[in-house]
Amino acid sequence: MPRLILVRVGGTDELPHYAPLDAEDVKAINGQSTIVCDVKGERSKRTTLQNRAMHKWWSIISKKLNDAGWTKKKYYEVKEVDIDWTPESFGEDVWRGIQEAMYQHRSTSKLETDQVSKVYEVVNKHIGNTCGVSEPFPSVEDLINMARNRK
Repeated sequence: MPRLILVRVGGTDELPHYAPLDAEDVKAINGQSTIVCDVKGERSKRTTLQNRAMHKWWSIISKKLNDAGWTKKKYYEVKEVDIDWTPESFGEDVWRGIQEAMYQHRSTSKLETDQVSKVYEVVNKHIGNTCGVSEPFPSVEDLINMARNRK
């Protein structure tokens, strides 16, 4: 199994930055912090940052849908009820439905890193065309700022 060795090259208070090294560079690390990862395949599953970004986007877009007057319809005993969107209901009812149709995976943890972007593009385009609401996917900087603001 191939191995990937990373060395810390800097970073922010909350998030260290690591860079990959090849086998010859390992000798040059000279005591710096390292992370050794086993590489299990050519494609990787969605990252923790992508997961955080998906949940952040669901939170933002569900609020925008509510603010624009778009509610989800739920039927109880043959009566329609308007219900405000929540990040959880958006993720479950919209994101996961499209994700499952595209990739036959119900869990976001089964998505590969490039598939997260593809699901986002389809979902964002659909609600943009249908509801006139869209939102850029959160960047790494957005997530770092979010972590800082929680303190």
